[in-house]
Amino acid sequence: MSRTRVQPDVVRMLTLVPWLIERPGASLEETAKAFATDVATVRAELEHLDFCGLPGLGGGALFDVTILGDHVTVRMADELRYPMRPTAPEILRLLLMATAAERVVGSEVPGLRSAITKLHAALGVAAGAVTVLDAEPDDVVLRLRAAIAEGRRVRFEYRGRDDRSPQQRTVEPWVLELHEGAWYLHGLDTGPGEARMFRLDRLASLERTDEPAESRPPAELPRPAYAPGEGDVEVELRLVSAAGWLLDAVQADEVVQEGEDGSLRVHLRTGSEEWLARLVLMTAGGAEVLRPDGLRERVRSLTQEALARSA
Repeated sequence: MSRTRVQPDVVRMLTLVPWLIERPGASLEETAKAFATDVATVRAELEHLDFCGLPGLGGGALFDVTILGDHVTVRMADELRYPMRPTAPEILRLLLMATAAERVVGSEVPGLRSAITKLHAALGVAAGAVTVLDAEPDDVVLRLRAAIAEGRRVRFEYRGRDDRSPQQRTVEPWVLELHEGAWYLHGLDTGPGEARMFRLDRLASLERTDEPAESRPPAELPRPAYAPGEGDVEVELRLVSAAGWLLDAVQADEVVQEGEDGSLRVHLRTGSEEWLARLVLMTAGGAEVLRPDGLRERVRSLTQEALARSA
């Protein structure tokens, strides 16, 4: 079975359980109509649910799906009746992301402040308990947004990884993208006449021109991707299983499972120790820096700064 076929089925099956818990005795026809599918598909997926449940999957841990005639009842699935409770690290990451987003786009999304207030209340976290330590971003993002909206070219100095000195660029800006903590600009570099991606922290002397931008972005734009450079630092980390999400944010050269507890030893390279130090800090102790010493010391320093601010 293809991957594209499996994914919608899994999503529907996970949604079926709480839907049926709230509607005991719902008919197969009613269920199929609610999920925009047919009765045969619903019946087949309910049969699969008989083999699903809590870890262990033994007696008393499997969902109990009963079909009498064309009416369905689901039991032994009360853990899906209510939303899952997030862990403390998950709450922290969620609030940090929302707070950082408000600082950048708050004036453009009026409902964001209200949403963050409700988020604090729902999670039981006092207002002001979470703050972003990074300095306020300058107005480069806002100025580029304005240039995109007005359809104007921009001019700036940019030093790429392979440039010996900053180069003057005239660009028709298309899209701004925030990826792994860094802002990127997609646009047409009018010099070579080719699409380019520019990282904003390597950009200086931004100027909006009165020249109209005539190009349009392609239907699909490439995502920012890390390409190791000669001066990058080699890093070795140890991750507990709960910190495995960090692997989604980095490009690892090697990942080795160390023991039955699910801990991992990770080898990678980075061009920004500062960014990686902050990523390690977000694991709330789930990641240990084995080398280099400088990165380990930076993580310790950031931890002390955060504790001092919360005292």
